Amino acid sequence: MIDKQAMLRQIEQLQDRIGEFYQELGELKLLINDLMEENGQLALENVNLRERAHLYAEEKSPVHGEAARYLGQLYEDGFHICNVNYGSLRKGECLFCLQSLQRV
Repeated sequence: MIDKQAMLRQIEQLQDRIGEFYQELGELKLLINDLMEENGQLALENVNLRERAHLYAEEKSPVHGEAARYLGQLYEDGFHICNVNYGSLRKGECLFCLQSLQRV
C-alpha cells in the first residue's frame, strides 16, 4: 500500500529544496551582474590608462619635469604609480606612490 502522507511530505520537501535553489540562483545572478559591471568599469579604466601611456610614449624626449607631471596626474586620477601596484585603482593614499612622487 502506498503511504500517501509520506509522498506528500516528500513532495513538500522537494518544493522547499526547489525554492532554496531558486533563491540561490537569484543571488548568483545578482553577483554576476555586479561582477560584470565592475569588469566593465575596469576595462574602461584600462583603456584610459593605455591611452595615457601611449600618449606619453609618443613624446619624443620627455624631460624630467614632464615625467613627474604625468605621474602626478595619474596619481591624482586615482591610479597607483608605484612599482608594487602600477596602473591599478587606488582606494586611498599609497605610501609607495607618495615615495615614488618624491623621488621624481
